[in-house]
Amino acid sequence: MIAPLAFAQTRTTKTQQATTTEPATTQMSTGAVPVGTVISFTPGQKVVVPSTSIVVQSSPDAKPMTYVLGKKVRYVDKDGRTFDPRLIRGGTRVHLDFDRKGAVKRVVVVERE
Repeated sequence: MIAPLAFAQTRTTKTQQATTTEPATTQMSTGAVPVGTVISFTPGQKVVVPSTSIVVQSSPDAKPMTYVLGKKVRYVDKDGRTFDPRLIRGGTRVHLDFDRKGAVKRVVVVERE
């Protein structure tokens, strides 16, 4: 006896669910920040030991932002000469440059308070 064999073919479909994610707000940045006013900055006791962050406000109507300082931060004046970070106070106008990881690599003092 030969019975007909039925082969059932099953079909599985997969649907992909599209998800969108918004980038988180971070305190690190890339590129350069327009000139802003220092709100808070406490340098280390020695020039080689920098603070871990600097708080800068880009305009009076903007919220102050905290930026993470890199391990080797250069402090210079607008002419490119080395600047003592202990002279940076609240009200000092600065320009920040960032490394690839988004940490501040250079603080340019534009105008001292």
